[in-house]
Amino acid sequence: MTSGPRGFVAIVPRLLLLGRPEFVGAAVPVAFAPERRFQLLALLAVQAGQWVSRDRLAALLWPERSNTEARRNLRHVVFKARDLAGDLQASDHALCWEVATDLRAFEQQLDAGQPAQAVALRRGALLEGLDDDANPAFAEWLAAERQRFDARWRQAALQALAGAAADQRIELARHLRSVDPLDEDALEAQLRAHIELGHPARAWQLYREHAQALAEALGVEPRTACATCSSARPRRRRSRRAERARRPAKPLGVRRPAQRAGRAGSGCSKATARAHHPRRPGRRRQEHPGAARAAGGAPRPSQRRAWVELQDLSQPGAVLARIADQLGVPIDDARDPVAQIGRQLGAQRVLCVLDNAEHLAAVARADRAAAGRRAGAAAAHHLARATGPRRRTPAAAGGPGGADEGQPRPRRRQRVRRRAAVRAACVSSAAQLLAGAAPGRGNRHRQAVGGLPLAIELAAGWVRLLPPEEIAQDLRRSIDLLERDPPPLQRRRGPAARQRAPVLERSWSLLAPREREALAALAVFQGGFTRAAALAVAQVALPLLSSLVDKSLLAVDEAGRFGLHPLVAAFAAQRLAGDGARADELAQRHAAHYAQYLAELPARAGTDPRLLAESIESDYANYRAAWHHAVVHGSTEALARSTEPWRRYFEVRGRKGEGIGHFQSALDAGPPGHDRQSLGADVRAALSQLHYLLGEHQSGFAIALAGAEMAEQSGNRRALYGCLNIAGGCYCAQGRGSDAKPCFERALAIGRAAGAIDEIANALNNLGIVAKLEGRYDEAIGHYGQALSMERVRGRHTSVVRTLGCLAGLHLARRDWSSARDCSEEGLRLSERHRIEFFVPIHAGTLGQALLELGQLDDAERHLQRSIDSNRGIGSVFVEIGAAVELARLALRRGDSAAALQRLRTAGRIARERDLVKHALDVAVRFGDWLLHVGHPVEAARVWRMVSLHPQADAASRDQAQRSISDLADPTVTHCAQVEHRPISLDAVMDRLLSDQPLVSTQGG
Repeated sequence: MTSGPRGFVAIVPRLLLLGRPEFVGAAVPVAFAPERRFQLLALLAVQAGQWVSRDRLAALLWPERSNTEARRNLRHVVFKARDLAGDLQASDHALCWEVATDLRAFEQQLDAGQPAQAVALRRGALLEGLDDDANPAFAEWLAAERQRFDARWRQAALQALAGAAADQRIELARHLRSVDPLDEDALEAQLRAHIELGHPARAWQLYREHAQALAEALGVEPRTACATCSSARPRRRRSRRAERARRPAKPLGVRRPAQRAGRAGSGCSKATARAHHPRRPGRRRQEHPGAARAAGGAPRPSQRRAWVELQDLSQPGAVLARIADQLGVPIDDARDPVAQIGRQLGAQRVLCVLDNAEHLAAVARADRAAAGRRAGAAAAHHLARATGPRRRTPAAAGGPGGADEGQPRPRRRQRVRRRAAVRAACVSSAAQLLAGAAPGRGNRHRQAVGGLPLAIELAAGWVRLLPPEEIAQDLRRSIDLLERDPPPLQRRRGPAARQRAPVLERSWSLLAPREREALAALAVFQGGFTRAAALAVAQVALPLLSSLVDKSLLAVDEAGRFGLHPLVAAFAAQRLAGDGARADELAQRHAAHYAQYLAELPARAGTDPRLLAESIESDYANYRAAWHHAVVHGSTEALARSTEPWRRYFEVRGRKGEGIGHFQSALDAGPPGHDRQSLGADVRAALSQLHYLLGEHQSGFAIALAGAEMAEQSGNRRALYGCLNIAGGCYCAQGRGSDAKPCFERALAIGRAAGAIDEIANALNNLGIVAKLEGRYDEAIGHYGQALSMERVRGRHTSVVRTLGCLAGLHLARRDWSSARDCSEEGLRLSERHRIEFFVPIHAGTLGQALLELGQLDDAERHLQRSIDSNRGIGSVFVEIGAAVELARLALRRGDSAAALQRLRTAGRIARERDLVKHALDVAVRFGDWLLHVGHPVEAARVWRMVSLHPQADAASRDQAQRSISDLADPTVTHCAQVEHRPISLDAVMDRLLSDQPLVSTQGG
């Protein structure tokens, strides 16, 4: 052991994982190779001393073999691994290796607030060199662990950058860029550090190298913030005479610059560059020698001018960055770019020609803003002329038959101007829709029309009829709004007067038949899909997916997940709905595929609830659609297989209210019969648990009883076990341990008869709760100890965290503050590591209570406040009451009786509204402390005497009340007539606490 920063003890690593794995604990360092025994040790070392089930290890190392064969191989590998890891622990069901690693040291450095030291531990990729392409299960696990560590390491590096000196920032940024050479956050920090140290030339060189690498890799330019950092590059000064000699003799107008290879916008991000830009077939890019005339004549010599090409941009947000870059104006991403451009240009005259911008509505916003600041000289028709169509009519090209044939050139030019003015008006209306109509809502409007060609222009035509918000709502519901206005009956026929088809109609017509079928079939997915799902459900293989991506009708992200733009999805869904039989078939296959995958998730995730929750969240919309389809069509088998994964997800993520609505839809699903009754038991078991976790014990108890009856009738053993546990839990919440004990004992018998270790451990834990309520603390510790040992061996993190919470509460009741603190700290650490959100506020609250008893008031307040904050998304009334009561005690310790009273009133109000007698008694005990603090010992003794005699008070509350009475300074107070002969009821105590004058004695009671 080596000492580190204060409050932190570092462990000397014996196993290096951050880079090529190497075991340095032996006499001679041993390098890991891609062999099974080294892969096994790496798996166990990454779990940081946690028990990992043998089934999980066997499935990861030998996925192609049966469980029996894989576990046989595992036994041989464990035997070989002991030559290197003699302290490897093994049981019949799980393995554990407690070894000091640099990965564990990384976590400890972060916990100690030393991000720079944590970042320095990285030597390379996690478990570098252990890749096994022949084993997809291990490769998938390794990729997920690397991604998780890389994200945490990068976050730590950025945190270290924020508080480091300039030279340290350069080294940290260099380390970041060695992992990701295109990391622009690291580049920006590196550039700023060089500028701060007075090295602008070095900053400019780094920027140029990065810009070249970015252009070669992605075809984009660095973001504006990086360009701003490098803007202090050294420039050679020129004399005024040389400057005048460098200027042309006379203004020659604006000339189009040469095409820049790989340019995708100064403000484009890497993700924008990777997105596929909508193609516009038939578009001809021609030189425009009359651009200066289109802009109103040649510019004055003092006028700034720029030609800005926008045809390669697909995001409106990149337009202003491109304009600023061409004008040489540095802008900051954090503020309004239009305001920055206008402020830096001041009263200068600027001629800015925007080329090929009809698909981007942001140009109109920039033009209006520039006109408002008197910084632009071009009028609306000048913008339209620059962005208008460039196709030459047959007459202009010298051929016969054109609409303008025989007309003088000025007249044709005037007609072109009028058409361009109409287009500019559409662009201006689109800007009103997207930017100016509703501040803060432009993003939603942009999402409604996306980057589709002409979609903005078509939607803008409706601004004259509807408010922009209503247009956006209609666009989100259907794409029918984007059809062109029907032509007048007496419109002259010609190329310029043809009726326009819907926006996507042309793209659809250009698709091959197989591509049309594929696009329509993909509309069955919700919120994206994977390549495997596309093949299994829609029978769309990778070549078709690639073809649709190339045509900009399908998008794919960096993780390989595909998705349809909402407008494209709506259009494809309309096409699919036209073939009812195919639509029904695809919906059925979609529901079956995701129901099957959801049923397999618990086995895939093993004992780690984080993996199950993350898997559901990655395809949440599709899983919900599959559940809804099964409910509507009464598929009892699919619903029964999906119930347990959904229950675990809602419990782990703390989304209990949403889960109740989710399960209520399936209460009466399916045709009458045995399957429906069994499904009803499963759903009621899940519903009752969610109601219990919300503190709705009456509802949870009633649903649990109904579910238990249905489970017994249908022979659903697991549902019966779950309902019995919830019924017992509701009894315990009301302080009725004697009624809860038979429920838990029967559940224990059911688990033992089935040999289900997880059920046995859970029932033992519940029996420990009953023993604690009745004051049998030694018996409770025995039950908790057995349960915790089983759950650790099985690697069931959620159950381990839950049992640690029970143990912490038991130690608090026994007044063993140090043991309560240790259990709470371990439970909080495991909850955070495995993202078990529900138990974070519970352990934070018990830790705060233990620290309060140990006299660490500031730390106690911090954890209690965290308990309240983290509980807002979970809604546990038990946590809210407990934290409020402890904060009231803390306020009394600091002498703030008014704040203490407000906290107690909050807790008492919740306990009364939910009819939580046990928690109301806890509040009453602390109300007695408040009465004593403000100088009313007799009234305090009356309250404590009521609690000590109440039949529903648990042992801890009774002991605390009796201890408070015996600790009174004046023993005669406890025997006065008011205390002995004028008892007070719990309702009277709550009335007095919640009244405006809690110090007025209540008569009678």
